Amino acid sequence: MKAVFYILSSIIGLTSCMERPDNSMIGLFKNKSNEQTKISQIKTDSVRNPYIMNYHNGMLVFGDIFQPKFISIFDGYNGDFLGDFAPQGVGPDEFVHIGNISYINDKISLWDAGKSTLTFAGIDHNNILSPTFQNIKIEEDTTLLSVFQVIPLQEDLFVATGIIKNHRFALLDKNGNILKRFGNYPKDYKPSNTDIENGAVYQSLLTSQNEKKVFAAACGIGESIMFYDINNKNNPHLIREFTFDHPQYDLTGDNEQPVIFSKDSKNGFIDIKSSSNYCICLFSGEVRTGVNDYGGNKILIFDWKGNPIKLIVLEQQYTNLAIDEENKRILLLGTSSETKDYIISEIELPE
Repeated sequence: MKAVFYILSSIIGLTSCMERPDNSMIGLFKNKSNEQTKISQIKTDSVRNPYIMNYHNGMLVFGDIFQPKFISIFDGYNGDFLGDFAPQGVGPDEFVHIGNISYINDKISLWDAGKSTLTFAGIDHNNILSPTFQNIKIEEDTTLLSVFQVIPLQEDLFVATGIIKNHRFALLDKNGNILKRFGNYPKDYKPSNTDIENGAVYQSLLTSQNEKKVFAAACGIGESIMFYDINNKNNPHLIREFTFDHPQYDLTGDNEQPVIFSKDSKNGFIDIKSSSNYCICLFSGEVRTGVNDYGGNKILIFDWKGNPIKLIVLEQQYTNLAIDEENKRILLLGTSSETKDYIISEIELPE
């Protein structure tokens, strides 16, 4: 079942409502600007082949599936390589496939889709080579058939998305057990599809603002983002939804790979991260033109009530973003059009 997730990840109360101005995600934004990024002072000489990225306590954290250790740490100010951890393997404190890097308080959170385990790594500049691990096994059952993504909302409360019976999300307790299943797929989805098929079609990136107890789920294919309030964990509710374009796909009848996406499908949200005030998204909204055409050149900024705040159009495509709130900057990972080497650019983080 997890093969579906691997394919995508490796390439890749208020009244709820859905709105369709200009019939596109970028049409939501009245405040639009073209902005030039500046090349960050962070050196990229030791950057390997990252597919996920985040920023935590002055450390730039990369995930790299092609190295013996998944996680590499760089100084967030000058780019010095500080070390790596999380070896690949199936043994204790080893990882099969890290699908998400997030953080809660002073801990880095790693979601291992291969082991269905959420790991909290206690790490700072002094113990990068020997972090302390706390592992939480996410229990799959007849109502939670397969988990694609998990992020912490608190150290003892998590939200998951995947193949969930009759729902799209699940709240999990500190032991990885289901507290609540909730949430529908984007408006106008096909209810005739099975849970497996709809879960595969609408795989999403997750991020949260934990003080406000809100999380966002944004589809990697198509144009859809949803904001949920989980202040009452017994009754999570949809704050706002924007859905403009659904993935184009064919059903295969194979539960291991239940859908094949059409070439006409749009790349949607490429990466999504949170700051205190905003949900910040790297977005494409374009049909992929080739195998190597992956990334986004638009920054979409929403507040945590789901209101569209600003659209920033960048001069090139990027594949990952990270938020350095202390220094008020959005970091963007891409490649040079001339050398194809990795570059890290930055723009100012809005107040």
